[in-house]
Amino acid sequence: MTAPHPDPLLQPFSTRNLTFRNRMVHAPTTMNMSDDRGYVTRQAVGAYEALAAGGFGAVCVGATCVRWDGLINERMFGFYDDTYIISQRELVEVIHNNDALAGIQLFYGGLIPGVGATFPLEPGKGWIPGTVSWGPSGKYPIGNAQPGVVSTEDYRELVEAYAQAARRSREAGYDYVSFHFCHGSLPHVTLSLLENQGRNDEYADRFLFCEQILQRTQELCGKDYPLIPRMVCDENFVGGYDLDYFIEHYAPRLHALGIDAMDCTFGSMLPAESRDPEVPSGEVIGGGFYVPNLVALPYIKRLRAGLAERGISMPLMGSCNVNTPEQMRAMVGEGAADFFASCRQSLDDPDFPRKIAEGREAEIRKSTRTGASLLAGNIFNKGVAGSAQNAAFSRDRDYRIVPTLRPKKVLIAGGGSGGMEYAITAHQVGHEVTIFEQDDALGGAMAWAGNYRTLPNMEQIAYQPEWHKLMVAKLGIPVRLGTELTRELALAERPDVVVVATGARPALPRVAGLDAALAGGFARTIDRVLREGPETLPEGPVVVWGAGEGIELALDLARAGRRVRLLDAAPSFVPAHYIGSRARAVLRWAGQVGLAPELDAALEGVGDGSVHLRHAGGTETIACTALLLAPGRVAHDPLSTALLGTGITVQVIGDARKPRSYGNAIHEAAYLARNI
Repeated sequence: MTAPHPDPLLQPFSTRNLTFRNRMVHAPTTMNMSDDRGYVTRQAVGAYEALAAGGFGAVCVGATCVRWDGLINERMFGFYDDTYIISQRELVEVIHNNDALAGIQLFYGGLIPGVGATFPLEPGKGWIPGTVSWGPSGKYPIGNAQPGVVSTEDYRELVEAYAQAARRSREAGYDYVSFHFCHGSLPHVTLSLLENQGRNDEYADRFLFCEQILQRTQELCGKDYPLIPRMVCDENFVGGYDLDYFIEHYAPRLHALGIDAMDCTFGSMLPAESRDPEVPSGEVIGGGFYVPNLVALPYIKRLRAGLAERGISMPLMGSCNVNTPEQMRAMVGEGAADFFASCRQSLDDPDFPRKIAEGREAEIRKSTRTGASLLAGNIFNKGVAGSAQNAAFSRDRDYRIVPTLRPKKVLIAGGGSGGMEYAITAHQVGHEVTIFEQDDALGGAMAWAGNYRTLPNMEQIAYQPEWHKLMVAKLGIPVRLGTELTRELALAERPDVVVVATGARPALPRVAGLDAALAGGFARTIDRVLREGPETLPEGPVVVWGAGEGIELALDLARAGRRVRLLDAAPSFVPAHYIGSRARAVLRWAGQVGLAPELDAALEGVGDGSVHLRHAGGTETIACTALLLAPGRVAHDPLSTALLGTGITVQVIGDARKPRSYGNAIHEAAYLARNI
C-alpha cells in the first residue's frame, strides 16, 4: 500500500463517488465569458484550460444559469436547453485532458439580478431584459429596491429547471454538479430566516426548495451521480440562521440525500445587520482586503465538530482569504476541511497547485487581494473575471508566449510593477532586455505601499513586487540599479525600444516654505514615510495633508497612539482609487479613534515646526513635529519627449502614462511586450 504524501494538499481523497488526486479545487467562480445567449466561448475554454493545466484535483465551472430570468450578468453561462450541451463539452474536454475532475455549478439569481443597474428598475425586474428580481418575501432587497415574490408554481418550475440543467450537465460529461445555494441566490434566500418569512405555502419549509432540487436531480441523473452543493452555513446576520441552526435543521436533511460533499461558505448579501460589525457578513463571502486570512476556518472547524456530534460524516470544502501554501494547509488541517477551494488565488496564479507539487512554492504569484474590480468591470458591473496581477487570465489562448523570430533590444526605465512585468514578458518572448532603476532596489511603490504597523494584511501588497523580483532574478534579466536611463544613455545603448515605466510623483503644492521644510525633514512625503517606516517620525503631534491618499497613514499613526490631524483642501472626502473597497473599513476605524478629515483646508505656508492653513473659519497656524504630505500623484515621464526623432520606439506604461493602479501597469506591460 502506498504511503500518503506528507503534504496534505497533495494527498488524494475519495468521496462516495469521486476520487480527487489532491485537495486543491478551483471553486466555482462566475467568469462571465459566454456569448450573449449563454453559450461557451473560445475565451472561456482558454480560461478553464489554464486552470485545469495548473494541477487542481478538480475544476468547477462557475455559476451557470438554469433559466434566463435569473441572469445577473449578460455573459453568464446558461444551460437552458439541450442545445447548450455541445459547447459545454468543450469545457469538460480541456479539463479532463489535464487530468482534473470537471464540475459545474448551477445557479438562479433570485434577488441578485438588480445588482449593477445604472438606471431605474421596474418593480420586480432585473437590469437585463427578461430578468426578474424576486425572493420568497421580497422584504430584503439586494439589487432592485422593489423585488417581487416568487409564486408557488414558479418554485416548482424552477425545481425542474435545475434538475434538467443537471441532467444536461451529466450528458455533457461533468463528473459532478455543484449548486449555488448561497450568497443571495434564490435557494439561499429561501433558506434564510430573514427573507423567507410569512409564506403560507409549502415553501414556508425553508429547506424544501433545495431538497426538491437535489431529489429531482437524483431522479433524472441517478442517486450515484455526485452532487456537491455550495451552502451558506452561517448567514452572519442578527436574526439570520447561524451554524447551530444549520447543523440542527439543514445538515441532517442534506446528509440524508447522500451528497458527495458540501462546499461551505459563510455570509450573505442581504441588507441586514451583521452579527460582527468588524467583519460584515458580505465580506465573509469574498474576503475584503482587511478581512482576516483564513476567516472561514473557525467556522469550518465548528461545523465539523457540530456535525460529528450529530453522527454526520460529510466531506467539506473550505475557502475564502487563503493566499499562501501555509494557509492552504491550515484549511485542510486537523479538524478542518477536506478540500481547499480556491477562487481569487486561482485567477492570480492558475499554476499554483503544480508549483506546490513540483517544489516551487516560492514561485507562486500570491494574491494581493487588491484590484478586485479586475480592470474590465466586475461580475456585478458588466465585466468579466480576471486578475489585476495576471494579465493573461481571461485571455489565456491569445496571450500564450510565442517566441519572436526578430529579437529586439529593449531598455526599460523603471523597475516597478510595470517595468518588471514588461521585462519578464519580453524576455520570455525572446527579446534582449535590460532594466534601469534609479533607486537601489527593484519594486517601485508597491514594495513600500503597505508599510503600515496597525492595519491588517498590508504585507500582501508586497507579494506582487516580491514575485516580480524573484522571476527577474531567475530569468537572469540584467538590472542596473542606481542608474537613471537618460536620453544620452539610451542613445549610447542604441536600443530598438525604450519603455518608460518611471511611475508617478507626489503632486506637491507651491507653498511658501515647503521646499525648505522638505529639505530639512520637517515635511515629508507619504512615499518617504512609508519607505523609511512610520517609527522614524519624531515624537509629538503630526499633520497629514491630503486625506484622499493619506487617510490610511493618518489612521495607522492614530491607532499607534499618535496625535494626528488629517487635512484636505477638497470640499469633500474622496479616497484614492487604490484604496477602493477598503475605504468603508478605514472610515469605520477612523471614527473609532476620533479621526475625521478636515476639509476645505488650504495649505498656505510651512514654517519651522508649524503649518499655516486657510479654511472657512479663517486662518490657523498648527504647531506640530512633522507635516506629512499625501497630495495625490502626477505622471513622471522624463524620456518620451526627449527621445522624439531618434528612431527609437518609445512606449509609456503605468503611472508614467497616467496615475492609476498597479494592475493597469501590469496589463499594459503584458500587452505591449507581446506585441513589440
